[in-house]
Amino acid sequence: MKNNKKIIIFIIIALVFSSAGCSRSENKDEYQENLRPGNESSAQQYTPGRHSAQGKIVKIDKDGIHVQEGENVNTYKVDQARSSNYFLGEYVGINKLDGGTYDAVSDQYYDYTQRRTSNGDEIKRVTATVGEVGENFITAITEMGDLKFNYPKGFNLKEGDQFIADYVENTKGNELLSYFDESSKINATVKEVSRDTNGMLRVYGVSDDNREYDINVDSDTITNFAHSTLQEGDEIVVYPEKTDGNIPAVVRAKLVVRRSE
Repeated sequence: MKNNKKIIIFIIIALVFSSAGCSRSENKDEYQENLRPGNESSAQQYTPGRHSAQGKIVKIDKDGIHVQEGENVNTYKVDQARSSNYFLGEYVGINKLDGGTYDAVSDQYYDYTQRRTSNGDEIKRVTATVGEVGENFITAITEMGDLKFNYPKGFNLKEGDQFIADYVENTKGNELLSYFDESSKINATVKEVSRDTNGMLRVYGVSDDNREYDINVDSDTITNFAHSTLQEGDEIVVYPEKTDGNIPAVVRAKLVVRRSE
């Protein structure tokens, strides 16, 4: 009889441990499922420090800050005292506050040196010499060898010119997004930084040959730095979209590179 009781007790204990083991196994499976990319309940969706929204400022007006997020532009009502700290073209994080308002902060997660298209394609950059110029393509001589770029918009440089190319690789080949004429660049020192009424960054700079420039950095200007971090004394290289003949010359910047970066 005692032996039967011992057997029954042993069976009960075994069942208890088996049930606990199944529970731990189920919890482990659930945890692994939550870590899969794209799962709404995954741990990466709740990484500390992330914002309600992130994107590039394309407009600032009485309605707030207009932020481009992928292919969409959304408007956030941000206190004017806060929005005045940022510029068109700058990447910010948006945090929701009480009462339907928002706060804007510099996006610490955005890398200005690692750009991507709205589709997520990596934008590559190379310094090159113009080779052949066709109707809808060009060839470029680079340190990596010759590259062929598709560019149906027209190209105003000639064979032998030096330029910088921004491009993406896709199924059609190398698509040229932008190019910057090396002969047009301006090496300048920042003397003053200001912000116009529309939120555009204005830079008063003096070039290496002592010429004065009023450099306009708008939402389409490409930079390798956050606009609000530019300071007096910084050394920059400016590739103009357009320059007038005034003194100081007004420059609409296509690309601005801070040398310290």
